Amino acid sequence: MLENYQAAVNYIHGLPKFQRTNDLGNIKQALHRLNDPQNDYETIHITGTNGKGTTTNFLANLLEGTGKRVGMFTSPFITRFNERIQINHQYISDADLLENVNYLIEKIGDIPLAEFEFVTILGYFYFRGRVDVAVIEAGIGAKHDKTNVITPVLSIITSIDLDHEKLIGPTIQDIAQEKSGIIKPERPIITGFLQESVRSIVETTATEKNSPIFEFGQDFGIRNYKNNGFDVSFTYYDDKVTVEEIHCQGFEKTTAMNASIAIQSFWLYQKIHHVSITAKTIIDNLDKKHLPGRAQVMHENPLVLMDGAHNISAIYNLINSLIKNYENKDIIVLYAGMKDKDRHEILEELAPKVKHVYITKLDMARSATADDYNLSQYENVSFVENYRKELQKILNGMNSNQLLLITGSFYLISDLEDYFS
Repeated sequence: MLENYQAAVNYIHGLPKFQRTNDLGNIKQALHRLNDPQNDYETIHITGTNGKGTTTNFLANLLEGTGKRVGMFTSPFITRFNERIQINHQYISDADLLENVNYLIEKIGDIPLAEFEFVTILGYFYFRGRVDVAVIEAGIGAKHDKTNVITPVLSIITSIDLDHEKLIGPTIQDIAQEKSGIIKPERPIITGFLQESVRSIVETTATEKNSPIFEFGQDFGIRNYKNNGFDVSFTYYDDKVTVEEIHCQGFEKTTAMNASIAIQSFWLYQKIHHVSITAKTIIDNLDKKHLPGRAQVMHENPLVLMDGAHNISAIYNLINSLIKNYENKDIIVLYAGMKDKDRHEILEELAPKVKHVYITKLDMARSATADDYNLSQYENVSFVENYRKELQKILNGMNSNQLLLITGSFYLISDLEDYFS
C-alpha cells in the first residue's frame, strides 16, 4: 500500500517506459478486469503529429461551455503529473490519485504494464461516474497506441507529418496508416489539412469503415486570419455556418487551424445529440482555459516565449510565424533536442533565420549532447552545458529589439516553467 502522493507518482514513473510489442492485449485485459470503465461514458479520440494537445484543450473548453462534465487526458505534463488527467480543467487531486493508484495496483498489479498503459488505465478508471464525455489525446500513433481501446463518438487526426519515424514510420505513408487506425466504423473522422501524399490513405480507411470524413480545407476552414502579437483572430466556416471574429492566444496560423478542427468536431458532436449551439457559445468558450507549454509568453520585457515544438514541421511553422509576427525583432533560440528527433533538419531551419541558437542538453539518456551535432558549419550556433546559468546571461544581455524562444522539448519547457514563475 503506497502511503502518499509522491510514492504513487514514483510507482508510475518506475514502470517500464515502453512495452516490447504493439499488442494491446495487456491493457485490454487490465481494463476488462476493472469492468471496462472506458465504456461507461462517451469519448472523443484525438491523434496527430502536431496540434493534438491544443485541439484537445479547445474542444474540452467548448464542451464545458455547454454544461458538460468533461474529462481530458493529455500528455506530457509540464509542471505536475496531475495535469494529465483533468475534469473541467481541474487536475486529479493528490488524494484521488493516491487512492486510485493503490486500487489499480491491488486489482491489476500482476499484469505487466508499461508506464503509459498504467496512466491510460488510471485516466479511464478515474473518469468513470465523474464525466459525461472525455477527450482523449493519443500518445504516439493511433492504431497501436495504448489509448486505442475505446469506441469514440468521433475521432480526430489533427495533422500527419514526420515524427517518431523509428516507432511508427519510417515513411510519412506509414505514419498515415498508423494514425488512420483511430478511425472507427460508422463514426465521423475530422482531420486537419492532409498532404496529397497521405490523403488517399486516410480517405480509403474512412470509406472502408463507412466513416463520414470532414477535412480542413475541403469541408470546413478559416479565412480572414490575422495575428497581432499574441492574439490570433479568424473566421470559421463550413457549408452551413460562418462564425466571425473568433479570438484565441497564439502566434501562428496552425493555432487557428487547430481551433477550427475543434469547432467542427464540437458542431458534429452536438449534431449527433440533436443539440443546437450559437456562435456566441464558440466565441466565448473556445479559449477560456489554457494548457501550459503551448505558445506561452513567459516574460514581456524582454520578450520570452516558450513552446513545446519538437519536430521539423512544428519548428518550421513556429519560427516562420514568429519572423512574420515580430519582423522588427531579432530572435534568439534556446533549444534542446532528443536523439530520436530531426535535430539536424531543425538546426538547418533555425540557424539561417535567427540571431543565435543556443543548444543545450537535458539530464536524460534520450537527450542529444554536443557530440550529436555538427556545429562547425554554423557561425551563430553554440552548445551550452548549463542552460539555467546560460539563460540568465542571455536575459541580461537582451534588449527591446530581441525576443527569446525556448523550444525543442516539453522536458525543457517543464524545467523552466518554475524559473519564470
